[in-house]
Amino acid sequence: MLTRRSLAIACSMILVFATVDLATAASMAAGCTTHVGDGRYGESTINIGVSCESSNPGSPTTDPSPDSRDPAPECVRPDGMPTACWYGDYWWSPAFNLYCQVATIPQDSPIWNTHRDSAGNPTGTAYQCLVSVNGTLKNTLYWQTIQQSTPIRPGTDPVTLVRSALASLDLHPPTVGVGAYIYPHYENWGLSWWVGAPMWLWVDATDDLQWGTHTLTATQDGTTVTATVTPTTATFDPGDGTTPITCPTPGTPRPWNPDDLLSHHSPTGCEHTYTTTNQLGSIDSRYTITATVTWTIDWTTTDHQHGTFTTTTTSTDHTTIHVGELRIVRPAS
Repeated sequence: MLTRRSLAIACSMILVFATVDLATAASMAAGCTTHVGDGRYGESTINIGVSCESSNPGSPTTDPSPDSRDPAPECVRPDGMPTACWYGDYWWSPAFNLYCQVATIPQDSPIWNTHRDSAGNPTGTAYQCLVSVNGTLKNTLYWQTIQQSTPIRPGTDPVTLVRSALASLDLHPPTVGVGAYIYPHYENWGLSWWVGAPMWLWVDATDDLQWGTHTLTATQDGTTVTATVTPTTATFDPGDGTTPITCPTPGTPRPWNPDDLLSHHSPTGCEHTYTTTNQLGSIDSRYTITATVTWTIDWTTTDHQHGTFTTTTTSTDHTTIHVGELRIVRPAS
């Protein structure tokens, strides 16, 4: 039976939802699955079900010790003592200083009521962590904004699997798009732009290997890893020695329109305003613009590991522009 109650803890990002007594804590640690039943969601209690696929190896009645699981611990407790990184399907969480696993809770559970976005979707991640209370292991539910990475489990390295699958995906170098124009009668100057006017920047989002979300799956030695590959930022170096511009979107293309005001800003804010011209009268004096897309890879495995890493792709085809200065010519009086 799960009793909901508020607890105050030191970390302001973490909320303890509830505590549940588990007579089968050892079975859970050995690989069983805990799930929330359909319960009476309008009441103050929710039934928790436990299903096991393996036999109970013996119920630990105290805080797990490193030697009971792994002769070569790699994780460290707050007091500096080493501890095994895994206890069955639970892993050592430095954020909670407990052995934890991600809790599977239905989206319509009231547990999420204080952790939903404006559309009503659950946010953050719920964890069930083993806590020793009076010599008995209990499962306590915690919440955190960002999902934690698990330690790497001995055996198959999921990161190596993901990187291999990512290489097969063959992400494309970004194509740099700039809101500069080839002006009529000045075609030999190539792309040109003007000091003081915002120049829009973008990468080719019509190519989902330059900017798009992908799902990868790989299996080795019985471990299956699933990864989501998502572009998170596009960073442009304008080539004039100023700080690169980082955009959370691919930017907005700006097609040629001789009637469009030069002062118009990009609707996504991905732009750069040059304050220095190139050498006047020199076609070869130009700024080279490069783009780098950062991709975030979130991965999970069938044996409850989770992690995140990033990779980047950088443009290989150079885009250059000549930046000049517009001058108002007044008619002679």
